[in-house]
Amino acid sequence: MRNIAIVIALCVGAWYYFIGGRKLDEPLVRQYYEQEAHAILSRDPERLCKQLSSRAVVQDRTTVLGQSQDSTLNRAQACDAARDSFKTFEVIGEAMGGILTIEYDYHLDSVELASDRKSAIVKGTSRLKMGEQAMQFASSFEQRIERELGQVRLVRSDQSTLVRMQGAGAMRQSDFFKK
Repeated sequence: MRNIAIVIALCVGAWYYFIGGRKLDEPLVRQYYEQEAHAILSRDPERLCKQLSSRAVVQDRTTVLGQSQDSTLNRAQACDAARDSFKTFEVIGEAMGGILTIEYDYHLDSVELASDRKSAIVKGTSRLKMGEQAMQFASSFEQRIERELGQVRLVRSDQSTLVRMQGAGAMRQSDFFKK
């Protein structure tokens, strides 16, 4: 009887590993983006890193004050960039008097599930506002996400980000790039 239970457990585990844990649906995709938003608002770069596949590739074109910079990052580099960004937010917050409010919202324009339901292509936009209107990061993206061993992870991101600084409390460009 014990051997039968072990065989059944192995079959269930194998099914989950090869089939059940790899299927993706739209509610899982939307949950992925909700978790991403929560990590950003919580200023938790480690939670963001957990959402990246080990094969992740992030391509970004960032435009600040008319100057564009292209970058291509792997998982480790994207995690380091997230950590650096949250440290920069902290520095900017201190420069603005110690309190920095962050607002983040996103909109998914489309979710296209692959026919095998192992991946999805998601197109959308996001906006991160710091200090009410002092600084904004407006992004448009096309991302490929997959389900890996029960977890939804980002595999590829192609995005364009526009950084705007405005208002009396806004920092000068030289302040933004200080280290």
